[in-house]
Order: sequence, then structure tokens, then C-alpha cells
Amino acid sequence: MSLALFASCADKVNDIDVIQKRAGTTAEAYYQHLLNGKYADFVAGMYGADTIPADYREQLVANAAMFMKQQTDDHKGIAAITYSECKADTAQHTAQALLVMEYKDNTKEIVCVPMIEHNGNWYMK
Repeated sequence: MSLALFASCADKVNDIDVIQKRAGTTAEAYYQHLLNGKYADFVAGMYGADTIPADYREQLVANAAMFMKQQTDDHKGIAAITYSECKADTAQHTAQALLVMEYKDNTKEIVCVPMIEHNGNWYMK
């Protein structure tokens, strides 16, 4: 009986690890769009982006471009964005992904990206 219980717990731990990694790497992929100047693709990674009015979506795309300009002004730009870790709440279908932003001025920042799972896909909140 205890061996079956251990196996069941191990499966749940593995499942949460897979969920957390998927949410975290998805957040990293969205931010790679930002880094690569694909601002519309970055915005498409936001939960509900497909249902918002086109003019609002355009504003979000413009805001992403302005954010990247600000990073260039403040830090000479972003050199890399990498996934660090993620904590998921499987009951709420949410996660908090931590990404490391490495700036071209040799500074780093950890960014927390709230994520939500909808229909099997992860989106930024």
C-alpha cells in the first residue's frame, strides 16, 4: 500500500514539474518575441488578446515597442531573456514564471510573469 502511495505522489510531483516548466518556457518564448521585435506576437501571448478591439491591441503593440526603447535608453538594450523557475497553482490554472533579463550594460533583473492556462495553452495575464 505504501509503495502505491509513493508512486502516486511521485507522479503528482512529476506532473507539477512538467506544468511549471511548460508555463515558464512559454513565458520565455513570449518574451523572446519581445526581444526579437515581434511585438504583435508578444501581445498575442496575452490572455484574451484575440478578443480585444483592434485599436486596443495596436496600443498594446505600441507599448511593447516603447518598453523596448526604454530598455535601450536605460540599459543599452536587452542582451538575453532566460527562464529561471516557475511556481504553478494547478487548482487555479495559474503560474508565476521568473525570467532573467540580462541587459547590455551588464546588469540583470528578475521579472515575474503571471501566467494563466486556458484550454491547455499558457498565456500571460
